[in-house]
Amino acid sequence: MFKGRKGFITGAAVILVVSITACAAFASVGEQKTIDSVSEVKALHIDTRYVPLPDINSEKVVEHKIHDNQIIINGVISSNTQGYARVLQQNPEAILLVDEKGTYIAVGRIERNGGYSDICITKYDSNGRELKRQTYGGSDFDWANAAKYNPQIGIVISGISQSSDGDFANKSNSPFVACINPETLEVRWISSVQIADWVFHVSDEAVYIVRNEGEKYNGKGELKLSIVKFDGEGNKIWATEPLSQWICGITELKDGRVIGIQKLSDHQAVEKSGAINCYSKDGGKLLTFEADCYGDIEPTNDGGFFVVSVRNIKTIPQPLYISSIWYDTETVVTKYDKNYKIEWRKTYDRIKDAIGVDSVLPLSDGSVALEE
Repeated sequence: MFKGRKGFITGAAVILVVSITACAAFASVGEQKTIDSVSEVKALHIDTRYVPLPDINSEKVVEHKIHDNQIIINGVISSNTQGYARVLQQNPEAILLVDEKGTYIAVGRIERNGGYSDICITKYDSNGRELKRQTYGGSDFDWANAAKYNPQIGIVISGISQSSDGDFANKSNSPFVACINPETLEVRWISSVQIADWVFHVSDEAVYIVRNEGEKYNGKGELKLSIVKFDGEGNKIWATEPLSQWICGITELKDGRVIGIQKLSDHQAVEKSGAINCYSKDGGKLLTFEADCYGDIEPTNDGGFFVVSVRNIKTIPQPLYISSIWYDTETVVTKYDKNYKIEWRKTYDRIKDAIGVDSVLPLSDGSVALEE
């Protein structure tokens, strides 16, 4: 969809889960019958916590269509060539990047004897021919959660290493962030700070990650998350004060200010679902304000930024161990100016009453590209 799509659930996986759950919910023991999916789904209890967001100045939106011969790779519009198809076929589960030369960079996982796994980075030319391959890891499990490319800094990956003797060796089961030379694929630097999930942003001069203030991030207890800034050499520049809510996205604006998007807890007594935290280029807190929705964030050339959120329109409640399943979703794009004021907002829901995410790519010039 665009940079940092990690929050979006792929349609195939959701359809599979919905199909399995629907069979379990509708099928009677010892009885076979044909299900009218439309009438049956309409008869289900639908979660009504959804509140529509009105469009704001939507006539100001400049939209572009992604053509059949184009493809979006980690937020970059590229040509949909046979070389891309070959790389995708060889690396179906890898994180795919593309550099300014049209070289493909696949960051994936490779299995070793004994069932363990390592991180593998492979470079391909524009025709899909392999140029270079490098494997990273140790005697235990190592894997990457996310990867980004910047021509000034290189390949930045975040992940988890359970190896005490590998390339990213640190304490057992510890998250890390690492910078890789895009030409040689050698490791430039590693930081073993406790990263909560895979959220980070890479600009021409800095890497932004999320760190948990606890001794070890294990997904339990109170969240104490901080945004941490590293320079291009991996040196820590500053860290924000601990934040108690989940951080969904980070970006650096044109003037060096840093924006962090948070998801507010569903159990909080708040009218809005997200919060926007603004910091100076030196890491000082400027302000915080609530937002109607949360999601990924991208800067624009005019000093403002986009927030792109996927919202559940309808969900089918399930037992506690499943929670709920998406029944319908919408994509909300909000454009803020450099003074944090909403310029416009538009909702996209091309696929009505069905599982499907509208793919919207925010562009640095303030327009958006729509993927059919």
